[in-house]
Parts: sequence; C-alpha cells; structure tokens
Amino acid sequence: MHRPEGQPPRRLFPVWRCWKLAVFLLLGTAWALASATISANITAPKLQSIESAVQLAGSSGHAVPVVVRGIVILNGHQIVIADRTGATAVIPTQPANLALGDELEVTGKMTASPQPQIAQASVQRLWGGAMPLPMSISPDQAAEGENELFLVQTEARVVDVAPAGLTGVRLSLTGGHQNFSAVLANDTGAGEVTDSALQAGAKLRLTGILFVNHDLSESRGDAFTLELRSPEDIELVEEPSWWTRQHVLLLVGVSIIVILLGVLGYFRITHARFRAVAEERGNIARDIHDTLAQGFSGITLQLEAAEQTIERDPVQTKALLKEALQLVRHSRGESHLSIEILRSLSRSDSLDKLIARGILHMRQASTLTIEQRVTGAPAALSYNLVNNLFRIAQEAIANAAHHAGATTVEVRVGYSKKEVLLEVEDDGKGFDPAVIPGPDDGHFGLTGMRERSAAINAQFEIHSTASGTLIRVRTLL
Repeated sequence: MHRPEGQPPRRLFPVWRCWKLAVFLLLGTAWALASATISANITAPKLQSIESAVQLAGSSGHAVPVVVRGIVILNGHQIVIADRTGATAVIPTQPANLALGDELEVTGKMTASPQPQIAQASVQRLWGGAMPLPMSISPDQAAEGENELFLVQTEARVVDVAPAGLTGVRLSLTGGHQNFSAVLANDTGAGEVTDSALQAGAKLRLTGILFVNHDLSESRGDAFTLELRSPEDIELVEEPSWWTRQHVLLLVGVSIIVILLGVLGYFRITHARFRAVAEERGNIARDIHDTLAQGFSGITLQLEAAEQTIERDPVQTKALLKEALQLVRHSRGESHLSIEILRSLSRSDSLDKLIARGILHMRQASTLTIEQRVTGAPAALSYNLVNNLFRIAQEAIANAAHHAGATTVEVRVGYSKKEVLLEVEDDGKGFDPAVIPGPDDGHFGLTGMRERSAAINAQFEIHSTASGTLIRVRTLL
C-alpha cells in the first residue's frame, strides 16, 4: 500500500500497552470482589456461641452485631436464652409468642456490661425443645457473678417474706455468707406455694435465673436475685424450726415474767406462812393467858391468903388451900386440853376427830349417851378455829350433863367449801333463851361460848324448849 506524497506515515497502537491494560482491569476486579466480601462479612455476622459473642462484645467495649442460638430459660417480663457455653438476655424488637424450652435464633446487637444483653433483637423460633438441667451452686458461688443469667439451683433459709406486685412474692434468704432474694412473679401462680415454705426459718431448694446485683446500694444489700418461673421452683427441704429469733425472744420474755411471778409468789407465800405462824403463836399465847395464866394467878391469890390466915384461922386456911387445889386441877386439865389440841393439829387431825376423842373421855366420866355425826369433807383449820370450836362443844356437852338433866346429846360437825357448822343438841329440860344466866349468877358457860364465837367471827345461836336445847355455831372459812 502506497502513501500519497506529502502525508506523514500512520502510527500503529503498541501491543505491549494492551497487556498492561488487562492487568489493570484484573487488579480492579479483584479489589472490588475483596471489598464486597469484606463488606458482606461486616454486615452479615456469622452464627456463634453465646460465650464467644459475649467475649466479642466485652473486648470491643460497645454493641456488636451477633447471631446466636439458645433455649428459652426465662419467659416473663424479660427473655433469657442459654446454650452450652453461656446465657444472655434478649430484648426483641416486637413481641414473640415463646415458651420455656423453645430453641431460638437471635440476631441483634450485644453488650456485655453490666450483664450480657442482645438489644434490637430479631427472634426466630426454630423448634420446641426441653429445658436444660439447672446448675447446682452455693450462694457464695452465685455471688461471684460468673454464672449470671444461668439457670441455677441453690439452697438457703427464709429470713422474711414480702409481697411482690399484686399477687407475687419476694423471699429474703440467707445462705453461706450471702443475703439474697428470690422473686416469684404474680403471673406464675405464687399463691400455690405451701405455707410452710413461706415461713421464716424454712430451708428451701430454689431453681431460677441468676441476676447478680452489681450495685448493692440499690438492691437492699442483696448479693443477687433469683428470678423464679413457677411454684415448682420452690422445694421445701426442711420445716422451719420453732427456735426462731422471734420465738426465742418471746420465750425469754415469758420466762422472765414467770420467774418474776414465781419470786413474787414465793415471797407472798413465805410472808403468808410467817403471818400464819405469828397468828397461831398469838392464838396459843392468848389461850395460855386465858387458861393457865389465869389459873396460876388464882392459885397464887389463894396461897397468899392462906399464908396470912394459917396462924390465926386454920379453918379458913384449909378452905383456901382446898380452893387452890381445885384451881390446880382445873389448870392441869386446861393444859392437857391445850396440848391435846396442838398434838391433834400436828397430826393433821380434823376437828371432828378431836371432838370424837373428847366425847370418848366424857362418856367415861358420865352416864350420857353422846353421839357424833359428820357431813362433808373434813377441812384443815387453824389452831384458833379448832381450839374455840372444840371448847364450845365441850362446854355445851358439859352444860347438858350438869344443868339440863339430859340423857342423850348429839354433836354434828358439817364441812363445806365456805364454812364449818357445829351443832350440839340435847334432850334436857331446856331454859328460857330470853333469860340466860350470866357471870353474875355464877354461870360462865354460855358467856364463854359467846366470847369464843366472837373471837373467831362466828355466828352463835341458841334454841331451847322444854324438850331440849340446840346450840349452833357457824363460821366462815
């Protein structure tokens, strides 16, 4: 091919420039593919375990996209899932119809502090499964925080029970060196928990989700909280002991009161005994004064008079000595009678037994027919009562024998809860009660009976007719 004259020659494109262009194009394509792969890896995270997802979020210090699978172990006001490596809370973007034991695939952004949590989560239910077995740990291990959000089981004793929500319950518990709480929500059938399990001091086995309290100032001092899912999560291990703090304080208070009452009662009884002894001694002293002392005074007067008349009037002296001898015999009889009464009381003999012995002596000294009748249960009486009632009976029998001309005398002693009744009835000739002889006429018997009745605050009555006389003495106990 020929060129026209005057035109420059045409330049052909160099071949070596073509292979450089091809290399450039290949490099650009490889860079684009690599960029697309990296972008795809960032926007579409791979499925991983919960433990590795938590570690990734913890190392980054902020929320990272994750995809995890786990089984629902808590489905209440919040959702918790767990796999073989760990557990995490899930906050879904929209409500999901889930059940305990369902296996889920969760896509969202995870944070590791203060506890593992996947927010803005897209939840996909894969299938229904079985609940995992709880991890058995002690309260001290639970407080360490390594098993947060795990399904755990532990044992503790109930300290207090308080309502939670409308029908829920919050248990304050202690175990090991930890104080913690267990909460059973109001929509889990809290009312089905047995009463024994809700009493202070009961030992329980609890199964629930572990939430560690990172700020103790906002958790009432509880180291952690167990979120219970149903009443079956509370198992009674041991009934509450009676020896609770409240019962011990109550027992101590009652014991102090009983001791004080016992001491007070002891002093009152001791004082009453001393007073009774003093009263008995006073009664015995008055009895001795009225009998022996008076008799000795009379004997002394008679002997002094006989001493003055022994030289000038032997006849009068003889009469005085005779009177003194009668007083000695009378005083001896009175002393024997007082000793007999004291011996009877020391043997715990009743009034009717003492009267029976007195009647036996009187039968031997007279021809009277004397009978005795006792009603009621014999009661223990004081020396003052026994002494005065016995002497009244003795005097009444003596009057029937010496003055009434009676052949039969009946002595009746009646006991009741409130009083003692003494009656002496004879079949003698009787007398006019309106005209009763007194000391001025030389008759001291009726006057003495009245005085003795007054000394024991007794009611004294006399009923006399031509066919006999009845003397009644009624004294209150």
